[in-house]
Amino acid sequence: MEASRTRQALVLETRGLRREFAGFVAVAGVDLRFEGTGVFGIIGPNGAGKTTFFNLLSSFLKPSAGTVHYDDTEISRLNPQRVSRLGIVRSFQITSIFGHMSVAENLLLPMQRRASSGCEFWRRSRGLDEHRQEIQDIMDEVGIARTWRDEQASALPYGLKRSLELGISLASRPRVLLLDEPTAGMSSQDIGRIIDLIREIARERMVIMVEHNLRVVSDLARQIIVLQQGSVLTVGTYDEVHSDPRVIEAYLGGKRSHGHA
Repeated sequence: MEASRTRQALVLETRGLRREFAGFVAVAGVDLRFEGTGVFGIIGPNGAGKTTFFNLLSSFLKPSAGTVHYDDTEISRLNPQRVSRLGIVRSFQITSIFGHMSVAENLLLPMQRRASSGCEFWRRSRGLDEHRQEIQDIMDEVGIARTWRDEQASALPYGLKRSLELGISLASRPRVLLLDEPTAGMSSQDIGRIIDLIREIARERMVIMVEHNLRVVSDLARQIIVLQQGSVLTVGTYDEVHSDPRVIEAYLGGKRSHGHA
């Protein structure tokens, strides 16, 4: 019975995951298991392989060796759209909203796409009506006032654009949400709001997050993975990682810090 529960809890796993670029090893045989809900933070110095690892998880890159498994199904060779349909959705560091479309239309796109197997999914006027309540629910969830619903997304303040990006990801109904620098470029006030939002999102799903701001990581992550030169340096809670001499040396430049990396 215990083995059965453990098996059911396993969501995402990498086995010997490796990626090379013209002889340079960016990810070097990583074995990791992500289980259950909550936030998992990925940190490490520049060049540690964080973005490449993220791209491998979401299938935007294919591994040179090794595999990625999602609930015991290998997804390493699937295209990103197929991986997204399976429940692994990625939000990018640079906002990926359509500025010329309204807030509601940005949220409508993934709602219609998830129900379509082809390209002919975009029915704007009918879709806005069919999904009116779901659009409003997501706007409420990510803290975008209803008065923004029909405004162009480009008019949103920067912090709300990042909130809309999270809303677009949620509209795909992910089981695993991959966040790349979710607080990059934000004011302190916006960072606090996004932290609260991510915490709420992670109550019912797994969130894997690359983040340089250690305050955000310490507030949110139940487990932290430290990468160095493409390999896993250590895995643990924030307190465990923060006090690890190897992390202090490799990641914090030989001294402890509780701010930006």
